[in-house]
Amino acid sequence: MRHRLTLLLVLALAGCGGSSGAATTHHATPVSLTLDWYANADHVGVYSALDRGFFARAGLAVTPRPPSAASDSITLVATGRSDLGISYEPELFFAQQRHIPVVAVASVVPRALASIIAAGGSGIQTPADLRGKTVGIDGTASTTAFVKTVLRHAGVDPADVRLTNVGFNQVPALLQHRVDAVAGVFGNIEGIQFAKAGLHPVVFPYDRYGVPGYDELVLVANAGRLRSDPAYKRAVGRFVSALAAATRWAQAHPRAAVTLMEHHAYRDYQGTIRASVPATLALLRTGPLDAAAWTRFGDWMFHAGLLKTHPDAAALLAQP
Repeated sequence: MRHRLTLLLVLALAGCGGSSGAATTHHATPVSLTLDWYANADHVGVYSALDRGFFARAGLAVTPRPPSAASDSITLVATGRSDLGISYEPELFFAQQRHIPVVAVASVVPRALASIIAAGGSGIQTPADLRGKTVGIDGTASTTAFVKTVLRHAGVDPADVRLTNVGFNQVPALLQHRVDAVAGVFGNIEGIQFAKAGLHPVVFPYDRYGVPGYDELVLVANAGRLRSDPAYKRAVGRFVSALAAATRWAQAHPRAAVTLMEHHAYRDYQGTIRASVPATLALLRTGPLDAAAWTRFGDWMFHAGLLKTHPDAAALLAQP
């Protein structure tokens, strides 16, 4: 996913669900939320719900916190050390293969954001132009599979493109012209960073070039707790409703949403938040998940060699 930064993260992981936070009162249900990444425009719904009182009015005291790795939200939710998490659809399929008891209960970003981004002026205008070029990838199997699918869809043999592992340092790799393009970055986040740096980015979203549509970000809950703990299930339902309402509020009040995120966004995203929030708002929707679409994407993951056994997409989805 995004370029990794050096950061000391202190996770307060204690008690059932690991919930904590100054906003907790004896009237509110504490809910810990592990994000997919450091606070950025993709989380405008979450922070709108916090700052504008949507969670509070739902009787919830929500404490969001960043992860230390992309799979943290899955792991922490599964082990009961975080009540909820935000994660990526592919991570749910990987979790199922490992028999990790998590499910997706709602969309956060119901479309693919991950893309290949090339520098403008490099002669790359279509994915076919990547032939003979160098693409920086993060080294994960999923990013490699995404890129190869895009290339084949464009009629390019992946062997004719040099894939070089830049780790999660895609942004500096492209800005320093060490590669011709990078993969695993978001047009609404890193694309705007590139534009601000004068790179005139050319963006190729995976789902427009051969990869089935998928939900980039989803809300993740503990499957066992949903089945056995009625109070937890009610809290998850209230959370989803509050997040949906807050997201609609942010979409109706984009200037206020920008101001709000200027206070919450991680430092690396502060400089682009005025552009990234408006670009992101139109992409957000908190709501039910499409089982047929998940089945198609799971089939693609299996045939791309990312999964050892054929997945059960329907088993990954739950209604709160």
